[in-house]
Amino acid sequence: MLDILEKAVESGRTLGASYVEARGEDGFIEYIQMDDSNVTALTQRLERGVAIRVLADGAWGFVSTGDLDSLEEAVANAVSVARAAAKTRREPITLAEAKAHKEVIKASPKKDPRNVPIEEKIQYMKDMTKVIRDYDERISAVTVKIRTASGTKYLATSEGTRIVSPLLLVWSYPWVTAKEGTRLSAARYEEASAHEGWEYLEKVATPKFVGESAARRAKLQLEGVSAKAGQFPCVLGPRVVGVLAHEALGHLSEADLTVNSAFGGKLNETVAAEGVSMTDDGTTPGNLGTSKFDDEGIRATRVEIIKDSVLTGLLSNREYSAKLELPLTGNARAESYRFRPIIRMRNTVFEPGDWNHDELFKGIDFGYYCVDFRGGQAQTNASFQVGIQEAYEIVDGEIGSPVTDLSISGIATDSLFKIEGLSKGPIEYEMGRCGKGQEAFVSSGGPSIRFGKGGITFGGRS
Repeated sequence: MLDILEKAVESGRTLGASYVEARGEDGFIEYIQMDDSNVTALTQRLERGVAIRVLADGAWGFVSTGDLDSLEEAVANAVSVARAAAKTRREPITLAEAKAHKEVIKASPKKDPRNVPIEEKIQYMKDMTKVIRDYDERISAVTVKIRTASGTKYLATSEGTRIVSPLLLVWSYPWVTAKEGTRLSAARYEEASAHEGWEYLEKVATPKFVGESAARRAKLQLEGVSAKAGQFPCVLGPRVVGVLAHEALGHLSEADLTVNSAFGGKLNETVAAEGVSMTDDGTTPGNLGTSKFDDEGIRATRVEIIKDSVLTGLLSNREYSAKLELPLTGNARAESYRFRPIIRMRNTVFEPGDWNHDELFKGIDFGYYCVDFRGGQAQTNASFQVGIQEAYEIVDGEIGSPVTDLSISGIATDSLFKIEGLSKGPIEYEMGRCGKGQEAFVSSGGPSIRFGKGGITFGGRS
């Protein structure tokens, strides 16, 4: 496919584009859903397509197509789009200078998911359903979803970049509902890998591990005491810390959002309590958001967003690196060839501190220990709200009863100043997905963190 992309790049240059980028994909995509042991959705498709992005007259033009025999027409359309858009721009778009890379990266899955029989995949889902059903008689409904992808990505640019890289994904996701009388509960769990094949679901994200992780949380929700509303000191576990790092703070550090966010104009200012650091790292070996290059062909880096309480870095692509005079970070990602690359997080975490885990709870007369979340949302003003699916009371410095119907909210930039302690490593990650007009698979996490009263607001029934 590289030969085809190179011709498209040359065609764009001939038409006068100052920059031409051609991204190709050739792969197998699969989605299966099982509801209460019945397969309710099964799609398998071969994807083969190309994205053309050009910079002409200081504006972007983007076209994607599955017709590889008509790429010259697609390139011409992209150039036309750019020139039409240029008439409405106040300032021309420029790109930060970047080194051209030529590299072929190979994946080495032990079991390529496209070669695993469909019967084996369905059996995996049936086994997980049984594990969940057997966990507690009060479980009333089970949905299991899996997604797999296998193939190759290609990138060619007018600056000489030529990169061939693997397209690989295995993803497992159960949703569990439980009922006792009029009381209902729901929980989910998510595991994924973009570096291993089906063997990851056999050895790590097994039906037993993933199934019991979801079922246990649904059971705890049925048995928990009612949550109290108000502000209390608390300890957030790594999975909840991760969603806070990603949703409430990470998006603020994406350079295309920063200007209009709570981090706008605060580079090199103190934004957190002493000793707090947060990073986004595209180089962590084997992690879900890790790749050697981003979708603009920029080598992945580790970005220190907050270092020792000071906002020191933003996530960028080539356009915003030039516009805001930022270093290139390798954060341009596209869901597929159907989408243009935009600034996205990869593996976003709070860095560990120097507290022992047990020390985090000492001196708390009453508060909450939040271990896992069910879903969350945040705004660019740093406000956030997160549903908690596993939490416990903290009473006299000890972990107490499980809690049900708990949610947390606050202004993340205020919460940062209420951090009183961060536990020692290692960092724990949760695997998930991020939406920003398109989907990206990401990891987030950190150590356990203690917040003083006023840092987090709790919602409950009483």
